[in-house]
Amino acid sequence: MAESALSSVLSISIAGTVLEPDLASDLVDGWVDQGVGVPAAFRLVFRDPTRTVLGLLRAEFGAPVVITPIADGEGTSEPLFTGEITGMEADFDGAGSFAIIRGYDHGFRLMRRRRVVAYRGETADSIARRLVTQNGVSVGRIDATPDEYAFISQSGVTDWDFLARLADENKRVMSIDAEGKFHFVDPKPASAAPTPQGANDTNPLVLQRGQDILRLRSAVTAGDQVRKVEARGWDVTTKKEEVATAFTSDTKRFGIGLTPADAAGAFTPITLVDAGTPYDKRPEVERAAAALADDVTSSFAEVEVLVHGNPRLRPGLPVALADVGAPFAGRYTVTSVQHTFGHGAYRTLATVSGRQWRSLYGVASGGGGDTGVQLPSVAIAIVTEVADPLRQGRVKLRFPWLDDTYISDWTRVTQWGGKGGGGIFPLDVNDEVLVAFDRGTLDHPYVIGGLYNGVDKPTPVKDVPLHDGLKNLSARHTLSDRRGNRVDLLSQQPGKNGVRIATGNDKLTINLDRSNTKITVDSEGAISIKGGGTVSVEADRNLALKAGRKLTLSSGGTLDIKSQGPLNLDGLGLIGIKAMGLLNISAIGLIKVNSSATISLTSALPGHFNKLPAP
Repeated sequence: MAESALSSVLSISIAGTVLEPDLASDLVDGWVDQGVGVPAAFRLVFRDPTRTVLGLLRAEFGAPVVITPIADGEGTSEPLFTGEITGMEADFDGAGSFAIIRGYDHGFRLMRRRRVVAYRGETADSIARRLVTQNGVSVGRIDATPDEYAFISQSGVTDWDFLARLADENKRVMSIDAEGKFHFVDPKPASAAPTPQGANDTNPLVLQRGQDILRLRSAVTAGDQVRKVEARGWDVTTKKEEVATAFTSDTKRFGIGLTPADAAGAFTPITLVDAGTPYDKRPEVERAAAALADDVTSSFAEVEVLVHGNPRLRPGLPVALADVGAPFAGRYTVTSVQHTFGHGAYRTLATVSGRQWRSLYGVASGGGGDTGVQLPSVAIAIVTEVADPLRQGRVKLRFPWLDDTYISDWTRVTQWGGKGGGGIFPLDVNDEVLVAFDRGTLDHPYVIGGLYNGVDKPTPVKDVPLHDGLKNLSARHTLSDRRGNRVDLLSQQPGKNGVRIATGNDKLTINLDRSNTKITVDSEGAISIKGGGTVSVEADRNLALKAGRKLTLSSGGTLDIKSQGPLNLDGLGLIGIKAMGLLNISAIGLIKVNSSATISLTSALPGHFNKLPAP
């Protein structure tokens, strides 16, 4: 590509106005840096001896900037970069005084805010379209994604980082094009690169030694290469593990004389396992395995190639390296590009690398941003919903320390559980609970238990404290519902010892007194004992039945009262014996009827009073 004079290297538009020739002549140098997974950045340096250039350029925060390369005095058909100003500098040294303008493409808007948001029943493409629109970024091409997320959290990360996660999980790449439009599309495989046509190939995506290439560093490595990878998850619905494997031999990032499988095959076979992220369903595990395989193979081959200025080179495009020798000649997918202008020349440095961030933005920011809020410990939460459709005691949660609007998905609660057994203690709305997070992910909370606080306090039990103040031992363990109905396990020493069951109003109590080996049932209302078969009450010693008023013994059949000793009927008033049929009084011995007054025997039938002779 022919080189241009310094005054005609770039056509620059700031705030909608193309630089006048006198201002353009003050441009000393500049660069545009683009990388997969990060916004593109630019820097322009102007000679500024009078400190007036920034004002003349109308440079201010958010001012739109369009950069277009010029070759041989004519602009290219497309701009190289469209973005906005995010920084301004003044620099003075022995070489002179300079004004510097910095900025990013519109992807920067997606990185300015961290959100905590839950998305339910949406696909990745619909989420991407929504977030891009909310940030005022123009929408380019967004390819549909087939799988719908039942629930997914944007857990305290920027919109850009969250979209990068969605792109990885759905085999998409995202980018901002030269006109500032957002794209979320299928990645282009390296096999789509053009085929070299010989020594005089003019295709801008064929980089040829002796024609385009000024400097080349290429390498392949067996480091970190494995034959296959494995991702593992746990399906709560089916109660079984989910395992997916992917082989590293099939990579779409490059096609050269060696493969990652060749590198891995020279050594002992190793399987790389991803167990650091909780996955719930089979499709998630399969996507994770594929992404891990792609991540591993991406570091197999690396290329840094410096060529004459080539505005067609952009991250994500497949290119061909020609006449560079085996095994490096072949096809690659570019991961980052830096276009530099200055000293009368326009150069382009293209890089093929793995997930190591080689762009200037990536190096400055430490990579592609946070993967999410990591929660390696426990945290408090507030219950917001308890109507679990599965009736397992699950709840939805709000995290007041994190966000005002974020509500979790249905969250499992630790119970005294087991299949068909254990016990369940449901929570209520507004309960404060302690939550742990599976491998630190906000999407996977588990409620460990409920917490008391200054408002929510335990059920009061007045007669037995929780601890013996002198011995520093627990004196009571209580299970209670919200209305105070409870079971008290009492272990005072000395004092109350045993098990007590009581209603919340203390009007009904069953007390198992361990100290006195005594059972007491105390009710301010009625007590009913009923059995479908035989009911037996037996005492080794005395058995007393006592009523404050009437005592009734009733039988649907025979009523037997037996005693192995004297049987006494003693009444302070009238004692009545009444039979609807025959009344038979008999004795083996003497029957004595004594009265301090008259004894009267009468019969309703005259003449039917019989006196039997003595034996």
